[in-house]
Amino acid sequence: MQQTITRVSNLATAITRLGISLIITFLVVDLLFPGSTGMTANVGAMADSISQKGLAGLVALGVFFVIYTRGEAQSSPRNPV
Repeated sequence: MQQTITRVSNLATAITRLGISLIITFLVVDLLFPGSTGMTANVGAMADSISQKGLAGLVALGVFFVIYTRGEAQSSPRNPV
């Protein structure tokens, strides 16, 4: 059972990392070739939405950042020095 949970967790982590890599790739492509993917407009709209929410948007952004960085710290291999 533990092995299945570990596999599902690893799969979810891999899918999330792939999604983030694709988003960054599409952003770079959209910056090089404006209007090709629409990602810049979407990120701008999302940032505008967060800024319109004021403090609640800032808190939500902070929570997402903490969750993401905690997940990265747990999934990265430890390097004993």
